[in-house]
Amino acid sequence: MLIQSDYHIHASFYRVRKEDDPPRPKAAEQLAAAREAGSVYVGIVEHCNNSPKHPFYCLEELAAEFYSPEFPRNNVFFGVEADLKDDGSDFCGRGGREKLGLHYVIGSVHDSPKSGKNIEEYIAWEYKCITNALKYNTNIDFIGHPFGEGVRWERSGDIPMWHWGLIPQNFLEDILHLAKESGKALEINRPYFEDPVYLDFLKRIRDEKILFEVGSDAHRASAVHAAAERTKKLEALGFQEEYHWRAVK
Repeated sequence: MLIQSDYHIHASFYRVRKEDDPPRPKAAEQLAAAREAGSVYVGIVEHCNNSPKHPFYCLEELAAEFYSPEFPRNNVFFGVEADLKDDGSDFCGRGGREKLGLHYVIGSVHDSPKSGKNIEEYIAWEYKCITNALKYNTNIDFIGHPFGEGVRWERSGDIPMWHWGLIPQNFLEDILHLAKESGKALEINRPYFEDPVYLDFLKRIRDEKILFEVGSDAHRASAVHAAAERTKKLEALGFQEEYHWRAVK
């Protein structure tokens, strides 16, 4: 049995918003939603990148909530989702980790057709960011939603359908090998369980005993339940708790 956890829950209250934006949740609200959804271990995060929506002071405000005396921190951890650069480094860095008092760092890639890349260029760029991070970046703990942005090219109409068959097989082989070699975890964060290539990738994670993490990537309380659904899928596939990544304080 897998112990349900979710280390990818955004306290999206802590970001620059327009005045007419709907309310977004603080860490306490997201933690309550995670407990209601059944997660035993919970990680609260926000983005660290060069977006004007995510200045560093927003993370400092989130840290102040997390480390306030009244915040319940039993089996609750404070992390950040840091964008990866093509050399494998991340926008948070060791200094940011220490300044914020982070328990872990997620290394992720965020992209869209607005960057000017076509789907092949996006895939090649994310592959470069991930593989370099796995080889060289000692600051990150796991890779967030590998190739999770590909669906944006489908939504924009640039491609008829996003699927993992568009990713060169040697890219996936390299990521699996480097994750195993580095001891870093791969996040299972997207609902692509009907995609045969994605399903094979998951089975390779299972069979090769690569560390994995299950995340909802929830930016609102209503989305936190996704971690429970994904955990059940992995249980059915035979994933073992022994290789389920855990944060430490």
